[in-house]
Amino acid sequence: MTTGARLPGDPGSVSALGGALRSQALRLADLVDELESATARASRMAGSAPNGEGAHADPSDHERDLLTLAATELDRIGGLLQAWTAGSVEDGARLRSLADDAERAGLRVEGHLVVEPPGPSRADPAERLRAREHLQELLNRVTAGRARELARLGRELDASQAALARVSDRARAGRRA
Repeated sequence: MTTGARLPGDPGSVSALGGALRSQALRLADLVDELESATARASRMAGSAPNGEGAHADPSDHERDLLTLAATELDRIGGLLQAWTAGSVEDGARLRSLADDAERAGLRVEGHLVVEPPGPSRADPAERLRAREHLQELLNRVTAGRARELARLGRELDASQAALARVSDRARAGRRA
């Protein structure tokens, strides 16, 4: 059985990458919390200063904003990668099931096609033709669905790259957008 309809990337590695991105997003979120706590303490201390100076503008607001934007993006993409992996595993099971059904009908799956193997067959030609058409339709659905999901994931990764580049530019510029 050659399924050829497999998608690029090792599902385990893609899932691990998604998990790593989400873990980093949590670490960034923790940093935001730490900055907020430190800012609140500094603000309380500045407000109780004996010289009467009140609290100044929050200097860490910009950093918290950047960390929040980066964390949100990393979490979003990590979740998409993990969802893609789950779909890939499910589709792999569907493809194996289709290949088994094809074999029972005297057919086989090669790449994106259900074909008749060379040589004589004991299967009824009309039954085998019906099975081939039905299995080809099911195979087309699986491969088309995964192709759409892979294209969507590619678009999301491109958008994420652009969003993270904007965060990086803002961080280097030290300004608010």
